[in-house]
Formats: sequence, C-alpha cells, structure tokens
Amino acid sequence: MEIAGKRAIVTGAAGGIGRATAVMLAARGAAEIALVDVKDAALAETARLVGAAGANAAAHALDLSDIPAVEAWFAMHGDVDILHNNAGVVSGLPQFPDVDAARLRWIIDVNLTALVTATQVAVQAMRRRGGGVIVNTASTVALGTGFYDAMYATTKAAVMMFTRCCAPLKEEYNVRVAGMLPGLVNTPILDTTGAGGKSEWMKAVLAHNEACTPEDVAEGVIALIEDDSLSGGDWVAVRRLEGKIDYQWGRAETQ
Repeated sequence: MEIAGKRAIVTGAAGGIGRATAVMLAARGAAEIALVDVKDAALAETARLVGAAGANAAAHALDLSDIPAVEAWFAMHGDVDILHNNAGVVSGLPQFPDVDAARLRWIIDVNLTALVTATQVAVQAMRRRGGGVIVNTASTVALGTGFYDAMYATTKAAVMMFTRCCAPLKEEYNVRVAGMLPGLVNTPILDTTGAGGKSEWMKAVLAHNEACTPEDVAEGVIALIEDDSLSGGDWVAVRRLEGKIDYQWGRAETQ
C-alpha cells in the first residue's frame, strides 16, 4: 500500500515500537494518524513528533483492557486505511501460576481480546473503503517452544494464530493482515517485567542477547504495509544478530 495520504491508527503509541512506527508513517506521507495508549504525557510527545514529521496527529487515551470501550472507540474512529495493533503488556510479578485471575484477564484482554476486537471493527470499515492493511505485533516467542513469562508467550502465540487465520481476508475484502514478530527490543516494557524495574530473568536475557531498537522493528512494519505482493497472514521476525538486523520472512500456512 502506498502510505502517502492514508489514514492510520497505531495502538501502544506512547513509546517504543508504536511511537517509532507512527513517526515513520508520518515521514512517508500519512495524512492522519490516531495514536492510542493509556499514558497521556508520553502519548502527547508522540503526537508532537508525528506532527513534526508531517502528519495530523490525534492522541486518544484508551484502556485496551476495557473491551466495550475498545469496541465503541473503534466504531467511532476505525474508518482508516492502516491499523497497527501494537499495544502489549508483560505479566510482571508475580508470574503464573501465582498471579491472580484479575491480572490474567487483564493480560489476555490487552494482548489478545482488544486486538481481535479492533481488527473486527477495522476490517468492516476497510471493506467499505475498498481495502486496507492491518499489522499485528506478536513476538518471536510465538516461534519458540516456551518462555519464562507464560501469559505473554501464550497471548502472543494466539495473536500469531489469529493473524494466520485472517489470511483469507485479502482475497475476500482486499484487507491484508500481517504479523510483526519482534525479538528482543530495547523499549520501556522491559522495565515492567519486575517489581519496579527489570526482572532477574529479563536481565539474564539481556546479558545473552542483542536488542533491536524500536526503529529496527518499525522499518519492518513499514515494509509489511507497503508490499502488496505479500499474501494475507504473512509475517516478518526481526532480530539483531552479531550487530546486524536480521529479517526472517514467513508465509501463512492455510488449507
């Protein structure tokens, strides 16, 4: 898709990958970008950066764990060409199985239920507009066999499956749903893995792996949006290996 002149929504836009993607969309000529997050001050800074890059930016405080509110917001604002479902959370402490049921529900709703809800509403609007592109942020943990944060890994694997299941939407409605799978990325989410900072397990991960920047991942998001030759459900994993960015491209396997 040609980004110039298009309207977009980016969730989790207060920092990290969401902010980097929003700024890159603006730099490529997006006309309007709705920025969604719960962090008002940081969201305002993203809006300033997006505006400086040339797009009209609108900041929207929205709690993605409130699914009725998500459905209502997207029904009002979801008439766009591009949606980046980027927002996500980690479990923090305590981890599963010691976490309580309310926090389990919060993690599932932010990482998965809100994403499915946003996609459902956006697809209907994009169908009326003649098509669109949706990029869902999953994680490379969805390609592995396990992860210390069980709920994060489970919800991200579900996002990956959901993205694959949306593959037929390209042929049916001209809506292409793609997956972005970041590896380790240096974003503020790392500081929410422990009690007031990085957990010990995250410190160990950082000690043995190289971290991407949010911009490394955002470039992959832009590539997914722009390349209409890709099939629905296709994905790209982004990692930093030996000082270089590695992009692993994958295709949806549908029957």
